[in-house]
Amino acid sequence: MFSKFFIKRPRFAIVISLLLCLAGLIAVKSLPIALYPEITPPEVVVRATYPGASAEVIAKTVGIPLEDKVNGVEDMLYMSSNSSDGSYDLTVTFKTGVDPDIAQVKVQNRVSQATSQLPGDVTRQGLTIYRRSSNILGFISFTSPNGTLTDLELSDYLNNNVAKNISRISGVGEAMVFGASKSMRVWLDADKMAALNISQADVTNAISSQNYQPSLGKIGARPTTGNVLTVYALQTDGRLNKAADFENIIVRTDEQGGQVRLKEIAKVEEGQESYSHAAQFDGKTSIPMMVNLSSGANAVETMKLLKAELKRLEQFFPEDMAYDFSVDTTDFIYASIYEVVETLIITFLLVVLVCYVFLQDWRATLVPSATIPVSLLGTFAVMLALGYSINLFTLFALVLAIGLVVDDAICVVERVIYLMNREHKGPVEATTQAMEELSGALIATTLVLLAIFVPICFMGGITGEIYKQFAVTISVAVCFSTLNALSLSPAICATMLRPVEETKFFALRWFNFAVQRGARSYKSVVKKIARKMLIIGLLFAGFLLLDGVFVKFSQTSFIPTEDQGVALVDIQLPEGAAFARTKAVLEKITPMVRETPGVKHMTAVIGHSMVAGSGENVAMAFLSLDPWDKRKAAPLQQTAIVNKLTRELSSIPEATIRVFEMPSIPGLGTTGGLDLRLQALNDFDYQQLAAAADGSAFKMMMDPSMMIAYSTFKADTPNIYLDVDRTKAEAMNVPVSSVYSVLEKYLGSSYIGDVNFGTQVNKVIIQSDAKYRVTPDDINKMYVPNTKGELVPLRALVDLRYVLSPRQISRYNQYPAASLNASPAAGSSSGEAMAATEKIMQTLPAGYAYEWSGMSYQEKQNEGQLGLLILLAVVFAYLFLVAQYESWTIPMPVLMSVVAAVGGGLFGLWITNLPLSIYAQLGLVLLVGLAAKNAILIVEFSKDEHAKGTTAYMAALDGLTQRFRPVLMTAFTFILGMLPMVVATGAGAASRRALGVPVFYGMLLGTLLGLILIPLFYILVQTYVDKWDARRKKEHAAQEQPAKE
Repeated sequence: MFSKFFIKRPRFAIVISLLLCLAGLIAVKSLPIALYPEITPPEVVVRATYPGASAEVIAKTVGIPLEDKVNGVEDMLYMSSNSSDGSYDLTVTFKTGVDPDIAQVKVQNRVSQATSQLPGDVTRQGLTIYRRSSNILGFISFTSPNGTLTDLELSDYLNNNVAKNISRISGVGEAMVFGASKSMRVWLDADKMAALNISQADVTNAISSQNYQPSLGKIGARPTTGNVLTVYALQTDGRLNKAADFENIIVRTDEQGGQVRLKEIAKVEEGQESYSHAAQFDGKTSIPMMVNLSSGANAVETMKLLKAELKRLEQFFPEDMAYDFSVDTTDFIYASIYEVVETLIITFLLVVLVCYVFLQDWRATLVPSATIPVSLLGTFAVMLALGYSINLFTLFALVLAIGLVVDDAICVVERVIYLMNREHKGPVEATTQAMEELSGALIATTLVLLAIFVPICFMGGITGEIYKQFAVTISVAVCFSTLNALSLSPAICATMLRPVEETKFFALRWFNFAVQRGARSYKSVVKKIARKMLIIGLLFAGFLLLDGVFVKFSQTSFIPTEDQGVALVDIQLPEGAAFARTKAVLEKITPMVRETPGVKHMTAVIGHSMVAGSGENVAMAFLSLDPWDKRKAAPLQQTAIVNKLTRELSSIPEATIRVFEMPSIPGLGTTGGLDLRLQALNDFDYQQLAAAADGSAFKMMMDPSMMIAYSTFKADTPNIYLDVDRTKAEAMNVPVSSVYSVLEKYLGSSYIGDVNFGTQVNKVIIQSDAKYRVTPDDINKMYVPNTKGELVPLRALVDLRYVLSPRQISRYNQYPAASLNASPAAGSSSGEAMAATEKIMQTLPAGYAYEWSGMSYQEKQNEGQLGLLILLAVVFAYLFLVAQYESWTIPMPVLMSVVAAVGGGLFGLWITNLPLSIYAQLGLVLLVGLAAKNAILIVEFSKDEHAKGTTAYMAALDGLTQRFRPVLMTAFTFILGMLPMVVATGAGAASRRALGVPVFYGMLLGTLLGLILIPLFYILVQTYVDKWDARRKKEHAAQEQPAKE
């Protein structure tokens, strides 16, 4: 027997345990910390720039060719793109587990195939391809406390000296500064140019030719003739770097020698490259920087590197420049991990307390208590070897493992004490006999738990990765506990254990009496039902039916919404609203938000929205909330704050303002709730697409399962359509391209060269001065040169008319698309809301389709897996038990008892109004193994008694009587160990409750009912097996009788 070795050599067992503990302690310091495993699907972004092009032009000339080539790249899940004025972004999302670097290479190869089909202006500026996660690491707000630095000075310094350093940090995907770099701005005076008969092309050519950095070569460089002693490199002032130098650029020289310089027809200054953004931090002007994680990066480690780099860079900052971490998403990670570790410690103390209450001896309590640190620390060492991190799922597994790892040790010590007290055996003899009786059961219970997690380890996607880390962690811990039960526990029992005298403490005596009375009561109930096979069969069928009903009517969701301490405010004014109007709305809501209890910081950006894209009519604000220990009251919880702000900000008529919670899994979408894309399959009629999206959103809003539903896609942005009379243009010798070029350079900002400010390369941009682009009538005041050098009034060639079109065009999987987002109503789950949405989508007009994206896509992929998971868990557990017992029938009563535990878990979700999330599904799968463990203890003993000749009826009653206390003890150590998760508060509480509630109620009801059902199911199965065996023996005897005669 394996355990005999350690009974005789206890120090050997202690050394093994100490080595496991030391290895675990070393591993803990090296294990990375994360919120989740690497479950966020990798993303690769393709970014292109097309100056002056509208969203529709970019979508057709850049988006369609690129997406046509990228579509179908290996391991791709879906792709989405956004086209806005002058820019294009394509995000390709890959399957979880794909190497982000390989994914980037695959996308680069596909993009290279489309390069020849792209406009020249796009390829000339280059395409940027990089891997990035949508997971926001944090916001850093930079300010000038004394106001000595301008916004331009701050943003230029950040772009040149901070963002570039941060982008090199391992784990950073993108560092985006919401502020422009410096550029040399040339503001053209259209009136003076017309008076002097100077075209915009003349200005462009003059700047390009005189702001030129030539390569002049060398004097004396080889090959030469004769002896050359010195080599000289030629230098000159080619590129101009000061506004005064640009002002003196000669635009034209006439025949009499008269010159027109740039300063006479334009204003030149060092200005901003772009005027599209403005930002505030807590109501004061600031320049924020948003830092995104790279795909597969660890947020905690990256944030440490980021803070260290900023500390290094701070010593070089200009005077009067400061920064604050206005949003730090790792705060939630640390708080969640701290809460789970605290839960783990409380669970440990509760488990030890329960062990003492049942065993009532400190030596006996030491046996299971010693198992906990050995098993958990040993697990840390394996986690490090497997490349896992300390995250919520591995910690949840360890919390659950505390209640599990003591089970085997409890069985050992309880049986040893029984033999010492009842049969008066010595410690060594009692321990040896106990291990002979229990070794098979201990191995069987461990195999069952391992068996239920075998199918989980082969699941793919996000759900598979989540389940895998949980399953492997808890399986390793249970394996170590079994090793301890077979080595350390018998060693301690044989050396330290003494007969336990009856306690004199009143409370414990009353407890013993209650347990004995409970055993007699359970035995009495079993006796009354045991001989009524029909009732036993109906009990099993009834529980099976009840489980099915619970599953059928349970609400479903993917992952519960967590209080992450961060909220997002989206501000959207009517299309076409100017920057000043957006700024006025932001200044109006800022005091309202800042005065809301629980809000710590507010970082606002005008001109950009995480939901609605870029534009002068949009803005966003990130709210970081007070720490969780300061927000324990219900009105200060994140959801309560979001709902309060939603009500208050809805009173502002100038804008549509929405307040969101962040997605449960960082990087999966922008906001929490449903994420749907409505696709136009047949045409580019964006007005019809917007109407279909708004109509669908209205129908969703009317559904009782929805709290809010909306579409951010708008096709009513005011535009002016220029109808060029091509015939007249040809007659006046004006190329159509010249018409467009003039408009582009006067009204758009045209990049025509480079300058050097300090150590960086900056752009030279020309544009019409502000007073010449205020009203549409200013277009009629412009002139275009013909091929003869004459200036032709633009009004003679174009007609203007007002049209409506999208500000931003989205495409999803190659189709024009509109985003639909929704949040479930209170009391409804995301699964219920998705089901209602799918019914609504059946009424879409012809030519339209829909697809789920982000978190909703993953939830849809996970749909319907619960039944399969439980079925596979039962099948694998059954097969393992068949192999263990060499019997097809013994495992049947063990697994039949699972119905009570699963029903209890589903009942717990129902009474607490929690949805059937993947956490809850994981808990239900775990219940299969936990319930089977309890059943094995009874069935194993009953089997042995029956093998000695006892009837199935008496064997079942003996098994119940002998195993009642250990089953109760192992069950309640686990049940009370789950209590901290059931009543969890603070960061990550929703996840702990989602897992703790089904396991707590499942084990509670599974134990209380299982102590009746397990012996009954054993009697049912064994009775029919005995009858079958008797019948076969009789038939066999009948066949042998004629042969003898």
